[in-house]
Amino acid sequence: MTTELPQLEPSLCRGNGECIRICPTECLEMETGRPWLARPADCIACSLCVQVCPTGALTMIELAD
Repeated sequence: MTTELPQLEPSLCRGNGECIRICPTECLEMETGRPWLARPADCIACSLCVQVCPTGALTMIELAD
């Protein structure tokens, strides 16, 4: 079970879509020029989206118990 999910800071996002292209489970989608976690249950917390974000707009957050 995933214990972390990516979270977006919209003010830092440029909407280049690298995070969406790198996601191995395709759980991110683009909406109104910004990524969003459309299918959180599919996220495997690999953090590739965070790693490729050039502006640091994505971070991994711990899920509450």
